[in-house]
Amino acid sequence: MQNDAPISDESREDIPRASQGPERDRLSRTLRHQRILAQLGAAPTLRASELAVALNVSGETIRRDLMQLQKQGHINRTYGGASRPFALEAARSDRRQAMIVEREAIASAISAMILPKEVLMLGGGATTYHVARFLAAHNRDITVITHDFASATALGTNPSIRVLFCAGRLHASEGYLLGSQTIASLNGYEANRAIVGATGIAARGIYDADEEAGAVYATMIQRAAEAIVVADHSKFDQLAVSICSRWDAIDRLVTDRKPEGALANALRESGTEVIVAPPNDGKDRP
Repeated sequence: MQNDAPISDESREDIPRASQGPERDRLSRTLRHQRILAQLGAAPTLRASELAVALNVSGETIRRDLMQLQKQGHINRTYGGASRPFALEAARSDRRQAMIVEREAIASAISAMILPKEVLMLGGGATTYHVARFLAAHNRDITVITHDFASATALGTNPSIRVLFCAGRLHASEGYLLGSQTIASLNGYEANRAIVGATGIAARGIYDADEEAGAVYATMIQRAAEAIVVADHSKFDQLAVSICSRWDAIDRLVTDRKPEGALANALRESGTEVIVAPPNDGKDRP
């Protein structure tokens, strides 16, 4: 007996195009999803109406696509469209075990820049912890102002490094201090360089998942003659809740891979120098 049950719109998308009559030129759902994600890689937000025109499908089809991509965790739906999902920080203990080779290459490049008698401000985080380790192993006669316990402890192994620790409220899981007292402490100092990490970096600037930590890093950037961001390529095009700084306030980005696309354009337009650190061969590992 012939089955005359209607075919749903969603199922119809997976039927070979030749059998779909006037819709035979429409992209498959999989290809549409790939196109949507590719466009979000170039722009932080997209409008559903513009996607429907670009992909030659109805508004209803685009809404279904966006719902599916949100369920898969690839996007955030917004009123009238979609945006990239915000990055969330993994536990610090987990972050310390990730991208070690890349972060040590970045830390080695930072260490090579620092001259005796310099004053540094060093933010908290997994990458900046590696910077602290390399400073302790290879630099002498510097002063480092920090709010991060692990970095202060690493720096303290070198008796020629003077460590100044900020006041503030403890963020127990991250192991650093933050809040108004931390910012007040930083405002009492001047520094040659501020070295800060980020939850993510994108065309608009550098982001942190904690707005209070982001305020600390913004203060460091303001108080230093030179601002340096350290971030491996996994942070590229990642957004988070707090924008710490725009690129025009950042002098250098030290990373392990050359940025591309909108991020590269923003760095070039702002005049931010990009330093790509080669892989570390382990010879100078602390």
